[in-house]
Amino acid sequence: MQLLDLPSPQVIEEFDFETIKQRKLQKIIELQAQKGIEYIPSDSDEIVTIVEMDAYEEMLLRTQFNNRIKAQLLAFAKGSDLDHLGATRFGVIRLEGAKPYANFTFTLSIVLDYNITLPKGMQLSDGAGVFATLLEDVNISAGSLSGDGVVELQLVCESSDIVTETIVTPLPYIVKATQNAPFSNGANSEDDERFRERIWLSRERKSTAGSMITYKYYATTADARVADVQIISDYAGVVDVYLLSVDGEADGVMIERVQTALTDEKVRPLTDKVTVYSATIVDVVIDADIVLKDMSFESEVRALIEESFKNETMIFANSLSLAKIYGLLESQNVKDVTLNLPLSSVNIAKNEVIRISEFRLRFSEGA
Repeated sequence: MQLLDLPSPQVIEEFDFETIKQRKLQKIIELQAQKGIEYIPSDSDEIVTIVEMDAYEEMLLRTQFNNRIKAQLLAFAKGSDLDHLGATRFGVIRLEGAKPYANFTFTLSIVLDYNITLPKGMQLSDGAGVFATLLEDVNISAGSLSGDGVVELQLVCESSDIVTETIVTPLPYIVKATQNAPFSNGANSEDDERFRERIWLSRERKSTAGSMITYKYYATTADARVADVQIISDYAGVVDVYLLSVDGEADGVMIERVQTALTDEKVRPLTDKVTVYSATIVDVVIDADIVLKDMSFESEVRALIEESFKNETMIFANSLSLAKIYGLLESQNVKDVTLNLPLSSVNIAKNEVIRISEFRLRFSEGA
């Protein structure tokens, strides 16, 4: 069962302003009647104004109670409430994010007649207190002048224009560092929805059987940029893990992080051979001529179409039939649709996802 499949909890009350107002007015009518007074409420009556104010205050109070209850439930908790729920009840902490990285070229001052190794963990700086770290050894062979390596910025963010070309780690030879591109492929702190899903998955993280949910939990925990995971095991003991990033393909750093996490003996059963891959992206162009009932609906229909396809794509093994494509292009303000691309249904494998690479939508008004 998924969180979204759970019924609405009965402890959360449903109420509305008019019901509360009428209940209070009815009570006043009854109390006045007990005193022999016939009271007929009127909108201009000061008592009605007071009752309305009191009903509004009750609504606020009951809403606060509902929100406090929701803060204790995984399906509804947000922000710091979700942080406490994840940590205290499930032992899961929100991921801070991922550090971005960039490709660097390291150049010697002179060509040497022996091999040089720039060590993993070598520190670089921007000269103003921000540091970066070389992720893997860089080998510069004898007779060569330079070598390339990946450097990780020691800040959690999606990207950064900071330049860290000052080598801080002492080296027995002179090397110049050149940053070839801005730092990218990082991630900000995990948002509530992703964190909530990971908490839910964590229920089986201690499974000794190596369940799919266990692998998915550890994969999404290994790198905050992992948007989705597909676990495929067509043969006993062989587990293929496919990663989808927010942008599509998983890069080498993501794959390495997840591979390391999933091959830990505490995660992987001894009988499983786990291999991590990137998802295969199937790019699709949507080319269509759309006849509208009125051209004033163009921007609205365009936005609706793009949002509809967004909800049906970037999902593992979710094929698009021609019928579904036509359905996503149609709405109450559309009179007719002629689909030019794709020419047939887009069927994909379990390790593939569809990405709409381009919308070519031409609108006209029907007679």
